[in-house]
Amino acid sequence: MNLPNRKPTRLRNYDYARQNDYYVTICTYGKNHLFGATKKLNEYGKIAADEPLKVPEHFDGVSIEKYIIMSNHIHAIIRIGGNVGAERSRPFPTVSAVVGLYKSGVSKRIHEKDPGVRVWQKSFYDRVIRNEQEYQAVWRYIDENPLRLLTASAAEESLGGAENGFDHPSRRERA
Repeated sequence: MNLPNRKPTRLRNYDYARQNDYYVTICTYGKNHLFGATKKLNEYGKIAADEPLKVPEHFDGVSIEKYIIMSNHIHAIIRIGGNVGAERSRPFPTVSAVVGLYKSGVSKRIHEKDPGVRVWQKSFYDRVIRNEQEYQAVWRYIDENPLRLLTASAAEESLGGAENGFDHPSRRERA
């Protein structure tokens, strides 16, 4: 059976462990609506919303600046190398390592409840955030994503209920 060639999603010759901000989108397997309705996360959605807060516990110098859990995907801004002094004995993790940790943490917790569910599609989408203007545009996109979804689909339940996103405290101070 001939499988289609996957288009490379990463920039050639770019060091994804480099100190920078990265915008990532991670989709559920088959883009299934696994996490509940917008702003009304189900049990799996709450797990997905809790795991980004654990990333800094595993990776020194890495933070999730902002994220939002949608019904079938997550958007996040990952900062690699923030608030770290000039001397560093270990290299920073790559964006792929951070996303992999997140995906495995969510999958493990969901599989404790339902071992048969497939959680994530392979890989993820990313973009290197190159300047403050791009950073602000991504920040707005994440803020406005639930509203775009509601506008696009009148059948979606109205917003309300549990929080499904996070603004990193250091970012709020910058704004």
